[in-house]
Amino acid sequence: MKKFLAVLFLILTANACFAIQEEQKIDLKGAIDVALQTNPQIKLSKLDIDIARNNIFVADRLQNPSIHTFQNIPKAGVGNPQQIGLDYTIEILKRGKRKEAAKTYSLAAIDSQKFLEYSLITDVKKSYINLLVKKSHLQILKEQEALCKELYERMEEEVEKGNMPETEAIQAKIVLNRAIMYSNIARSEVISAQNYFNSVMNTSNINYDTKEDTLPVDYKTLMTVSPTDNSINFNDIKNFALLHRYDLLAAKKEVQAAKNKLEAVKSQRIPDIELTGGYAYQTKGMSGDGHFQSGGYIGASLINIPLLYNYSPEIENARIEIEKAELRYKDIEIDAIRNLTDAWEKFVIARTNLNFYNNELLNNSQELMSSSRKSLHNKEIDLTTFLVSKKLYLELILGYQDTLGEYYTSFAELLKEINANSLDEIKIENI
Repeated sequence: MKKFLAVLFLILTANACFAIQEEQKIDLKGAIDVALQTNPQIKLSKLDIDIARNNIFVADRLQNPSIHTFQNIPKAGVGNPQQIGLDYTIEILKRGKRKEAAKTYSLAAIDSQKFLEYSLITDVKKSYINLLVKKSHLQILKEQEALCKELYERMEEEVEKGNMPETEAIQAKIVLNRAIMYSNIARSEVISAQNYFNSVMNTSNINYDTKEDTLPVDYKTLMTVSPTDNSINFNDIKNFALLHRYDLLAAKKEVQAAKNKLEAVKSQRIPDIELTGGYAYQTKGMSGDGHFQSGGYIGASLINIPLLYNYSPEIENARIEIEKAELRYKDIEIDAIRNLTDAWEKFVIARTNLNFYNNELLNNSQELMSSSRKSLHNKEIDLTTFLVSKKLYLELILGYQDTLGEYYTSFAELLKEINANSLDEIKIENI
């Protein structure tokens, strides 16, 4: 029995060791770098680029030669040469057109990969910010829990001294228990947010955590402009986005690639040239004069003459592909403008709300809480009145963290829709 328990203990402890993950704090820039290296979709898109580049060589390929021989046997060989040689087809005005189409598709694949990167970067930013919001909530609720504990202990002392009824202590105990419950809920939300953050980064052997313990008020830390910065307007952002968004650039290149492909398909109507050449000989027994005869031969043929089939269906399909590419570009452009407009409006609202908190609500809420604690200590207000003030303060401070998080998130979404790393890129272009 003892051996069995010992073995069971070793198995359980071994499994626990394997389950342990390395904990590591990381800043936002580092998290983005890790995600770009580990994300499978980014890796797949890079493989698509490699395929597109290889397709350039495929389109530019030369035709392989053919080896032929003509052997005249028995009497047919008398006076007729035996031949061995090569056939080679030269395409006329085709390879260049195919290559141009393949090059354009390759450039479109690069743009598509860049657009995918911006989407991933935004997901990392949002999950990073969300984790910081949850950690900020937890810190605030833990502070409130400590305050409630202090309040409960003070109420108990006052009850023991006979300075207040026992119901006050009971009420304070209920408030403390609720504060503990809210802290536990916030702690579970932090764990969930951290798991999602690591899921976005596609990590399993390392459990990453944010470098900061709470949402920073230094906006540069999270690659964000100050909410007091009003130097960029919507028209500047829209014009920049329409010129630089990688999905629009990719769609535009796909239109050009479709046009290049049409030219390549049309070129199939041009006949090709087949060159033939080789070595011919007659043995003594087969030659007319009884001597060994040898020499060479050359020839040329015009092949793939479009008489029976002129490639009209392929040409029509290529024209349709151009129309489809143009429609896709227009659809992407409309979606880009609508998404950009939505992101801008959300950013402006978040900026307005955050400025209101910074200029008005935060100072007022802190003054309210400080005044309420002082009044309760001096017995100028009762516990119920203090708890009302505390609840209002808690709602305001949690609301501020949510608003700050929304500001960071909305700015990240705005940069994604612009396809820019910062607003400085737009400012520089407008100079």
